[in-house]
Amino acid sequence: MQAKDNTLCLTKRKPKWLTLRCIKLTSTESVFYSPANNLIGSSALIVIYKIGLTSKTMQYIASQSNHPATVFLNQNEITKRHCNIRWFNQTSEIKRCGHGTLAAANFLIKYFGYCPEVFTSMSNERFTIRVKKQRAQLLLKSIEPKKSELAKDELKSVFSSAIKAAYSTGDKNGYTVVLFNEEFSKEFSKDAEKDDLKSLHVDFKALSKLHKNAVIALSIKNIDKKNAIAHFRYFAPQFGVNEDSATGSAVSVIAPLLFRLYGLNKAALIQQSNNGALLNYEFNNAQVVIY
Repeated sequence: MQAKDNTLCLTKRKPKWLTLRCIKLTSTESVFYSPANNLIGSSALIVIYKIGLTSKTMQYIASQSNHPATVFLNQNEITKRHCNIRWFNQTSEIKRCGHGTLAAANFLIKYFGYCPEVFTSMSNERFTIRVKKQRAQLLLKSIEPKKSELAKDELKSVFSSAIKAAYSTGDKNGYTVVLFNEEFSKEFSKDAEKDDLKSLHVDFKALSKLHKNAVIALSIKNIDKKNAIAHFRYFAPQFGVNEDSATGSAVSVIAPLLFRLYGLNKAALIQQSNNGALLNYEFNNAQVVIY
């Protein structure tokens, strides 16, 4: 099955940018959805171009999209083992985007029967793809966060519940994972069906001013190593997105932390955004496999 040139219209009327000669084809792909759990996951607009597509035009195209990420791939590279990849949201270029990469890989597998082994970002980070049963799995190097009292203090006024601990990566514009006091978990553990993190209030204005990292709120629901479940939410107003609907790259930080704290090398992660998402992962030898 082959995709047709210019297959997608974002609205009922054909967007002007779709007539650009450098655009080869476009489509959409969703990942991390689970109909059984009523989780919509997240979608990406995939744009494959020939040559001559500038960063400014990429940003304009993304600004017209209603998808959380717009992915750009060069037609001359998608048949090779290594392929450059760029992601944009409506306001800015994204540094790393797990869901957009998986969406692009699954699109290529579905319509062309092949996919590059490695996607490389603008910062030269490698996003390795493994294909299993005609579905893409994303392999990322894990990022070890360190406990941070500074991050904990900075975020005190951001959340409606008291923070138990905060863990941050050393990279600028990286990640901070926040765990909350036991009282917060106990309040909701009486009702296993109740979504604990959905009740969490976040002051996005304060977060964008006080903290440089994207913030992951994390809650452990089941520590059984055979059937472990964790809930999380992802906030990044500093980068133009108050809350991401489904983010794969965050697992590169969540996985090593869950292993350190609870000895888990795999788990089901439920992202408690409005759409909801289900992410599965396996952690081994400083590498995370996400699917």
